[in-house]
Amino acid sequence: MTPGRLSTEGRWRLLLGTVAFVIWAPPSLLGLPLVGLLLATRPRTTAEWGTAGGVGALSVGLLLLPATDLLTGFVRAYTVLVAVAFVVVTLFAGGEETLLRRAIRAGLIGGVAAVVLARVQLGGSAWDALHWEARRQASAAMRLVVEGWPQAFAVYEPVVRFVSDTVPATLALQTLAGLTLAWQWHRRVARNPLGPPPAPFREFRFGDHWVWAIVVALVGWITPVVAGLKLAALNVLVVLGGLYLVRGIAIVVACAAAFGIAPAALLIGAVVAAALAVPLLLLLPGLATLGITDTWLEFRRRLKAPA
Repeated sequence: MTPGRLSTEGRWRLLLGTVAFVIWAPPSLLGLPLVGLLLATRPRTTAEWGTAGGVGALSVGLLLLPATDLLTGFVRAYTVLVAVAFVVVTLFAGGEETLLRRAIRAGLIGGVAAVVLARVQLGGSAWDALHWEARRQASAAMRLVVEGWPQAFAVYEPVVRFVSDTVPATLALQTLAGLTLAWQWHRRVARNPLGPPPAPFREFRFGDHWVWAIVVALVGWITPVVAGLKLAALNVLVVLGGLYLVRGIAIVVACAAAFGIAPAALLIGAVVAAALAVPLLLLLPGLATLGITDTWLEFRRRLKAPA
């Protein structure tokens, strides 16, 4: 396969990932960090300035739309803070620091700053107000689902509770995805990018010691202790579950490449799995479990060993 074709395939994957992100998450969570990274590279070309200006205008325009509730205002403030934090962390990061670690640091800094700002504005009831708004939005969305599919009423309350309780975890996962895409786009647009490209997706992994965080979170979640601690443990489990799910998918992609399975076949399989809800509910936990067991079994290292 020629380098040009590799570049084209990579561009299409990046475009598809961006479209999926925009459907799932606030677009400004990708746009603002991208603009910050491009400006930090001191752009000189028309493409760099045009991209920064266009994406920046769209992102700022979305943030300036009237906010009808507290949760939307909080997410918008967090978006600005995390974008600034990511650019600063990137500029001062060491050469060995991975993209995932930088994104986590930026997310933590932005999250703490946004919570402090919310407490200043709303007082000690900030979390209760945001949680209530999340419950209201989840309930409204689930009512629309029940109207179109009445059988879903049986899971109405559990779904509303889970979605509203895990808003912090969802925002954290959206942040990691948005910052990763922003870094990839900055690498493609900037003439002098701020750092090397990340490793190929099929090599995605993180520290093996993270598995102990799952153990601690599980203990905190199932133990009858303070409700706030159980809620925090649930959000930690969702974030780590999402990361291990991505790790499991990376293992599948690596195995497919080793056995000569085309990426298109994997994409078709993913679409079919998404269309079939019951197999999907079995597939996602299976992939996350695959990612967790990779801590000890190191599947990709075993694939390379025969070669």
